[in-house]
Amino acid sequence: MTRLIDDHRFTSDQERARRIGALRSAMVAHGLDALVIAGRDDIRYRGRVFYLTDYWQLFADSHVVLTHTAAPILVGGTVWGVSQARQSDWLADCRISGTPGIEIANILTDQRLADGRIGIVGLHDGGMAFSHYTEIAHALPAAELSDATELFESCRQINSREAIAAMEDTSACWNSIYTELERHVVPGITELQLAAQAHRICREHGVRDPMVALDSTPFKGATSFGTRKRIEFGDVVTVWIESAGPNGTWLEYRRMYSLGPVPPKYRDAWQVYTAAHQAGVAALRPGAMASEFVERVANVFRCAEIELDYSSADDKHRSFHLHGIGTDAIQGVWVSGNDRVLVENEIVNVHPHRLFRTEQETADFGIFGLTDNIRVTPEGGRWMTNDQQLDAAFIEL
Repeated sequence: MTRLIDDHRFTSDQERARRIGALRSAMVAHGLDALVIAGRDDIRYRGRVFYLTDYWQLFADSHVVLTHTAAPILVGGTVWGVSQARQSDWLADCRISGTPGIEIANILTDQRLADGRIGIVGLHDGGMAFSHYTEIAHALPAAELSDATELFESCRQINSREAIAAMEDTSACWNSIYTELERHVVPGITELQLAAQAHRICREHGVRDPMVALDSTPFKGATSFGTRKRIEFGDVVTVWIESAGPNGTWLEYRRMYSLGPVPPKYRDAWQVYTAAHQAGVAALRPGAMASEFVERVANVFRCAEIELDYSSADDKHRSFHLHGIGTDAIQGVWVSGNDRVLVENEIVNVHPHRLFRTEQETADFGIFGLTDNIRVTPEGGRWMTNDQQLDAAFIEL
């Protein structure tokens, strides 16, 4: 794999050609003359532009225009600018505009596609701002604009060996981070102090913009980024880090710690959780529906008289239990919600949530469990960070 991260290069020439080629083939299949790919400062959308350009967007909006013949053209916003984008050799041109829809229309007109069939990635899922879409529509009244989000996500769903290697590098990075962090998980440290150490270590490892969720027993029942509570001997602590690693690919990973011997109720629960996850991960094979993971986890939980925060019977979607992950934190597929067929070497992230019936259950197990990236293989899903050793995610200190 080509490693030119310091020069704002994250992918090889072969990988860039593969991605552009796949998108252009999909454009032919759908009768499209061009794609407009929208990115926003959201962990669901910013990676769409990065996937096609190596341009890492932190703030505001950016857009890429891709035709059948020209290299990608980027239209950056005035907040973040395009200085970083100019370091990439993917792009034919970088432009900056406070009215990106008008600039996109100018590019398409220059490409003689003012009356063409234009697919817009992000039109129907929030990736494209309505104001920018209306700018395009008003500037190109003869063009046929349609949603191309699923077209794009179907291409991004397929990972090359290089893309998988990048995800494996991110997993190795997280293992190093947690190993370094563990010497700070000691009685007397506050949750905020531990979260600060996690942020520091992440940044020193080159992690982009780490989100650290942290909690200790009794769990608070809602996402916590740490409080002034002191962690004491006998507590169970959760550290959950979600971000893009140094190479721009995402990992959402959780590790549990027991300060002192693991209490029996947590050891018993861990056995149930790992059995349920393993049953669900075994279903992650090419051709399977993503929702099969949820059903298998739910079956194991039911046998232990635990209920998932999910109900397939009445089709109520309460929580994400699985979602795609790669150049975005959430991409392509998720359940409960946007279910679809899995493909070989697709990467998903799993973190099924149990339903709590009492305040005591919440205090005991509110943020307790497993989270990791999983690669879809013909033999079933493969854990990418723990490498099948799930006890490595619950450590007695």
